Amino acid sequence: MSSVFSMIIAGELPANFVYRDDRCVAFMSINPLQHGHALVVPIAEIDHWLDLTPDLAAHLMVVAQRVGRAQQEAFSPVRVGLMIAGLEVPHVHLHVVPIAECG
Repeated sequence: MSSVFSMIIAGELPANFVYRDDRCVAFMSINPLQHGHALVVPIAEIDHWLDLTPDLAAHLMVVAQRVGRAQQEAFSPVRVGLMIAGLEVPHVHLHVVPIAECG
């Protein structure tokens, strides 16, 4: 069974995409921690980040940095956070979150 992210990637569910290539996508979270919260998701349905190939893991990080730089420019946050939690959906995803304030 496809994950909800696979259905989003296939266009079966709506999303606000901010990046797409042949290996991954980035789209806005429907449950954001902060305004601008985006998810970077590999197209391949991989459940656990430890199962990523080193090359794909590096690619996801490069894309997350690109998204984070755009968030930095657009929102001027104190920081841009990056988290790999992997509990909500059984499909690897990196949370890229502009952090408005610390503490």
